[in-house]
Amino acid sequence: MRPKLGFSILAVALSCCLAGAGSGDTLEVKLTPAVRKYCHIVGFPQDWKIQRFDDLGQRLTIDLHYSDYEFRVEGTLGTWFLVGAFAPKVDHRYDAVNHYRVRLSDATASVLPANMEDWKTATVVPLVRKFQAFSPLTNEQQIVFNRFRFAKSGARWSNPSSVSRLSPDSAWLVLQSITDAGTSKLTQRSLYKVFLDVFNADSEEKVLTIEGMYTGYDNVPSGSLATAAWLTERYFIVPLGEHRERCLVCDFAAKP
Repeated sequence: MRPKLGFSILAVALSCCLAGAGSGDTLEVKLTPAVRKYCHIVGFPQDWKIQRFDDLGQRLTIDLHYSDYEFRVEGTLGTWFLVGAFAPKVDHRYDAVNHYRVRLSDATASVLPANMEDWKTATVVPLVRKFQAFSPLTNEQQIVFNRFRFAKSGARWSNPSSVSRLSPDSAWLVLQSITDAGTSKLTQRSLYKVFLDVFNADSEEKVLTIEGMYTGYDNVPSGSLATAAWLTERYFIVPLGEHRERCLVCDFAAKP
């Protein structure tokens, strides 16, 4: 597929703005050599634009905690995707008015703008968030899958819906855990070390551990981990930055 250039000219431009104040939550990850073997960061160069207020007059923004991504494809499923973002509300969701085109399999590929016409005619590829939940959730518990026991790297789980992410083909299992890291003296925000442990679910082999640092006003980094997801059975997507202006893309095209 040949990428198309150019943003559509939006008549509503004056009523839209760059993602604003947000929730104050941020997540950044370390790209170690081991992580780079599978993962890279995709940045959205003009951030996300969304209307200033919802229908009730409340401020809208694309942020890490409450918002989400949407991925679509044009024609046959390949390695090129269209990416959008939206803010879910009780009445309905509010979409960013700009979109991007990205080749997720290529860490060197440029992120290109996509116009509204292409976005509307493309097909949604759902993000998959299969997880193993516990009730009650205790820090000693391990994930049991395929008769294997998988252990986390962090001191505790974030919350039940963020414990793990199983790929759609059940080949990969990601455990998501955290360790308290105190409070930032500069911003007074909570700090947490984040650990994403990736396992081959058929052999119990740990493939890599992705480490990151979360800062925010919430008690736990539930928003960012709750929206980490699989895109098809190949890509694991983790939102980064206060306004989802970046995301971590891990490509598991074939088992090691």
